[in-house]
Amino acid sequence: MIDLYEKLAIPDSCYLGKKIFKKLFYENAQLNATDKKAFTQDIEDIEWKYTLKPDTINIARYADEELEYDEIAVIQVNLKEPQRYKRIAQIIQRAIPYPLLVVFAHESAVALNVAAKRVNRADREKIMVEEFQDTPWLDLESPADHEKDFLDSLTITSFSYNNFFEFYSDLTERIVGLNCAEFSGVFTAVASNPKHGGRAEILEIINVLQQKQVELRVALKKESQFSRKVELNMQIKRLTEQTEAQKLKL
Repeated sequence: MIDLYEKLAIPDSCYLGKKIFKKLFYENAQLNATDKKAFTQDIEDIEWKYTLKPDTINIARYADEELEYDEIAVIQVNLKEPQRYKRIAQIIQRAIPYPLLVVFAHESAVALNVAAKRVNRADREKIMVEEFQDTPWLDLESPADHEKDFLDSLTITSFSYNNFFEFYSDLTERIVGLNCAEFSGVFTAVASNPKHGGRAEILEIINVLQQKQVELRVALKKESQFSRKVELNMQIKRLTEQTEAQKLKL
């Protein structure tokens, strides 16, 4: 079975191996009843695996008016149930102000999450979290070819060491590349067609188009009027064509 951390090859100097108690998130995150259930029922345990900062790895801090990338933390969440991992990732990202790589583990599979974070100009003590990027579940015992290519690309010495923002951006770009490969079947660490715009933006357009299709199909099942069914089918067809056109840009 592939070892994710061997692929990452993070230096031992960055290793922390400290348990994080769920109480931290109960106290520092606004959890509704569903969120609390996810933490209670889905999570086995949480470990702060690594901290990458200037005194543990030769990468400089980065800061400007909107960004503060002083260090990067790698957190592993061992799950009993995998379905709600994306929601759990959002809660963790909002509770911890550092740039995070969140690694979810369930049986032989892993899923990764990153998120862009910006300083709140109105209150510099607060961090705004945006642009979540999640991988699908990757079976480390039998990954697909494009998933193997993605895992091979994660060796951190292939990332920019200029500063933590560029380093984290390289990690994020690889996750975006994997999500593109879910459609194209071919993984590329960087965009192969930059003239079409950012890959993350194209993926978001595809997501919106697919969600509209789902909504229209639900409406179609409930519709009884023939003329309205024809209209809905035409709308679904147009959305399908638009989706396929976007996929060609990846």
